[in-house]
Amino acid sequence: MIQIDHLLNTVHHADALSFLKKLPDECVNAIITSPPYYAQRDYGDGAQIGLEDTPQDYIERLVSVFREARRVLRKDGTFWLNIGDNYVGATSQHKNGGSQGKTSRYSRKHMNGIPSTGRAKRNKTFYEMGLPMKSLVGMPWRVAFALQSDGWILRSDIIWHRPSASESVKDRPTHAHEYVFMFAKSQHYYYDRSAMLTSTGANIQSVWKIGGSPFTGAHCAVFPPELIEPIVLASCPHDGVIFDPFGGAGTVGLVCRQHERNFMLTEISYENAQLARERVTVGITSNDKTRLQNYKLKQTGLFNGTAASHNGHHENGNGVEHAASSRRSVASRPERTRTISSTQQMRRVSRQAV
Repeated sequence: MIQIDHLLNTVHHADALSFLKKLPDECVNAIITSPPYYAQRDYGDGAQIGLEDTPQDYIERLVSVFREARRVLRKDGTFWLNIGDNYVGATSQHKNGGSQGKTSRYSRKHMNGIPSTGRAKRNKTFYEMGLPMKSLVGMPWRVAFALQSDGWILRSDIIWHRPSASESVKDRPTHAHEYVFMFAKSQHYYYDRSAMLTSTGANIQSVWKIGGSPFTGAHCAVFPPELIEPIVLASCPHDGVIFDPFGGAGTVGLVCRQHERNFMLTEISYENAQLARERVTVGITSNDKTRLQNYKLKQTGLFNGTAASHNGHHENGNGVEHAASSRRSVASRPERTRTISSTQQMRRVSRQAV
């Protein structure tokens, strides 16, 4: 095992499970991630998750990764999982010679990275499971139940409603949502409720309507910063550590840096890891740059002695702010296992409402 101080605030080009096995026990405050969806993308690495022959193999690999992640998560930590669904045979029309072949305008725009092999075998497995063509697989809940059976406490299923979603279907409603599951390691865990309040002070509900900031890059499936911002603030204290084992385009690292949480990201795709490093360092989109600029302005104010208050600042149970200039590792922090009450946290976090 190794200490993590030198691993913080870095995007690591590595396999998630192999990286996790090198980490010490209970060294991170929260895990926020979105693994590759089943049979949706080919990231060009033989060890990647998502192109298994059967759904059960996919689920078992995810359970193995998150079992190891539970070991490195503090006793008072939480785990937030974004995962989408798919339909049996959903990409069959994109085969060569199909109605929307590889060279069609639609495919050039939307089908980058879609797996071109193994579809027939996966579909056969679905049929054997009793799922005919056009069936919704229900993969998010299959994964959630498997994780629950493996020891995780499932606390919430958040519906991420994507209002701008569009599909070329005429025989069912447009699929316009994904799930974000909240898991806990134990019954008592860190949770800053002030980050999950509406503008009126009410507890946030479990349906979040978020279009998000557009992002274009090598990574095809990118969740918006607006989706995970309240999660980062609620799940991790100031200067704590958040780990994303499937770092993708680095969204978790970007938001962590903006709100002064330490982060560790692993990404199996070299291209995506390079993209994520650029994004968390200097930003790629105008939204990225604005978030990083706000962070730099806060740091400048602190170094000049102004210590202005800022969005996402965490307070302890007595309403006392942690020093923003502290950069110590979570390993040196005293354990905190209670939920912060609303009476102790009257300060609301200024953010885009979800």
